Amino acid sequence: MKNGTAYAGRLKKAYAKLRQSVDAPRVPEQPDEPLRRLAIGIFGASVGDERAEAAVNRALSTMVDWNEIRVSVAHELEAAIGNLLGGDGKACQRLIEALRSVYRQENRLSLDRLKSFGRREARQYLEKIDGVDDYATASVLLWSLGGHAIPVSDPLLAALREADLVHPMANRSEVQAFLERHVNANDAKEFCLVMRHFVPTKRTASKPAKAKKERT
Repeated sequence: MKNGTAYAGRLKKAYAKLRQSVDAPRVPEQPDEPLRRLAIGIFGASVGDERAEAAVNRALSTMVDWNEIRVSVAHELEAAIGNLLGGDGKACQRLIEALRSVYRQENRLSLDRLKSFGRREARQYLEKIDGVDDYATASVLLWSLGGHAIPVSDPLLAALREADLVHPMANRSEVQAFLERHVNANDAKEFCLVMRHFVPTKRTASKPAKAKKERT
């Protein structure tokens, strides 16, 4: 990312200040089940993980199981979830496509095989699943496989841009790579949990963050 050194210094100061102002986050001791985390990642790109997890929980409490979600259509899944995704029917369609893609490759709805993969191999596998983007890939790598990854949601990306902590023209992939270079692997989970507080609670992210024009 352009001017990465300068942005890294600003980010470090902003994170240290935020870290002191919030309660110590509780980092999960056990890894999340990969298929569940994939779903959270697909939903979470636009609304963040907390609302995404609530949406996944509601979907699974309303519908029978992953298989019913796989054979459903987007408006059925959206109805089951309610307004937790802010009307993002596209995310519902991406999850359905991802589940169908996993089923075609595994002949079952499970990503447990990823646990035996190396991190690079797992990333490559995830990137080939239909409906999966950079955020979902990073989410599974971090929360299910213990890899060094930092998923950046649209709300967080917009907040980082507004605070001038990343280059205004940098996209999600570039920002995730930038953060992974400057946040130690052992600190990645705590960093992600703390940075949830960096997103204004009033912000809604039903629309992807747009890159600002570069400052002159």
